[in-house]
Amino acid sequence: METRAEHESLEVFLKASLTDEQRKNVLFVSFTQWDFALAALADTATSLHQMGSDVTLGFWTNKTPMHDTGWSVNDKVAKIFASPARDQLVRDALIDFGIPKSSLAQPPIKGWQPAQPVPITRAMNRSEIKALTYFGSPMGRAMLQVRTLTETPVTDAYYWPERLLRLAYRSYAYAYDQTTALIKERGVTAVAVYNGRFLHDRAASAAAQALGIPVLYYDTGGIDTDFDLTDSVTHDWSDLQRRMLKLYEEWPAAQRDEVGGSWFQERLNHTASDNAFFTDAQEIGSTIDRTGADCLVVYFSSSGDEIAELELDWDQFIGTQPEALKILADECRKRPGYQLVVRSHPHKRRKPKQDVIEWLAAVDEAAPDIHLDPHSPIDSYALMRQADIVVTYGSTTGVEAAFAGKRVIVLGPSAYDQLGCATLAGTPAELSTALDDRNAGAWAGAVSYGLMMRARGFRFEFVKLSPDGALALGGQTFGDSRPVVRHLSNIIARLQRWYLRK
Repeated sequence: METRAEHESLEVFLKASLTDEQRKNVLFVSFTQWDFALAALADTATSLHQMGSDVTLGFWTNKTPMHDTGWSVNDKVAKIFASPARDQLVRDALIDFGIPKSSLAQPPIKGWQPAQPVPITRAMNRSEIKALTYFGSPMGRAMLQVRTLTETPVTDAYYWPERLLRLAYRSYAYAYDQTTALIKERGVTAVAVYNGRFLHDRAASAAAQALGIPVLYYDTGGIDTDFDLTDSVTHDWSDLQRRMLKLYEEWPAAQRDEVGGSWFQERLNHTASDNAFFTDAQEIGSTIDRTGADCLVVYFSSSGDEIAELELDWDQFIGTQPEALKILADECRKRPGYQLVVRSHPHKRRKPKQDVIEWLAAVDEAAPDIHLDPHSPIDSYALMRQADIVVTYGSTTGVEAAFAGKRVIVLGPSAYDQLGCATLAGTPAELSTALDDRNAGAWAGAVSYGLMMRARGFRFEFVKLSPDGALALGGQTFGDSRPVVRHLSNIIARLQRWYLRK
């Protein structure tokens, strides 16, 4: 049986999210060449066009001073070899489908210079960058999403190169200023961007918000759906959890537990493709010896770099992840028979060296009874079934443990702490109380998470997905450029990275 999508249709969602006036002229400004993002853009833009709305299309991937995270092909190289980049194919497909050619929009400001100077005269660390703004918008947070450098730790001891920061600032300002000008020039009534977190998307959405224009965000969908579209920012986890509970409530009662539970079962059986990297070195069913433990508390670590970029009220949490772990270890030591196991996330095998060093130092300071390092073959899912209490700083393992019927305590930001399946402990006192209770939370809350992971968002209504994974609109396939184009474009990207490191 095919899993239905969260939403009935794009038309119903768009009419609920935008007023008739707001749907008059929707701007899609794109800075990515990722096929799944462009397919979401194409389906949404086509749907609006079919509903009678005007759309404005700004395919600006190769216009910005800095390459976007989703950039892969240089348009000039593509033109030389007569092998269009993917965003060019999507642009042409939308025009062929019936959207007027006049909808295409180039950046309107000729001879552009930043409208607001932001002096960057030296290398800066993460906290200093995070504080940078452009017309009050969170430019610094967007700059931290730049993936030009590898091995970039989250520590403030690392200083980002001045040349990189200056170019990132100019690129953010370019997207912000050009979007602002286009909104005013074309009478745009709403803006749609991909994800909303990355450098240029965040700038475009900030420009719209400054003008009082609503923003839609398109992103990846669930396992059984094609894409998501929301009027809330991508990491508004309160809104996402509201959607989870609503979806579970509205889903046929005879099916929801089986469908939602299947997401957990695939991960438990190590068959989930999106989780393979985390479990590929683990031996299914392997466990630890819990001899002597009356209450086994297992802490699953979370990704420090992902946590660092979240825009949250950090006062609701105990502290940083290392601080929270130390408090947890101290609380466990106060309780006879409690044994603490720390499972360091397997992704640490691929994280910046300095981040790994600092995390391992934090574990040493906490001094748990057992530490399973990122290379340990112990099965995380067998381990959580051994546990009496599972504690995380927001790791997905928390909701997986809740599905397994375990008591779950969350010490940091998560996408499941409002589902009733886990207890958020934001102070040492709350943690102490939570550790004295071994009762599991609401199992249905955990299942609602799995249900959303399968059914989130929409199915394509206009874009077609072939059995081999190729995407197309109106017979135009969104294929990649020829290998020689991709190769030469990659050389260009590598030269830029080399220059920015100097």
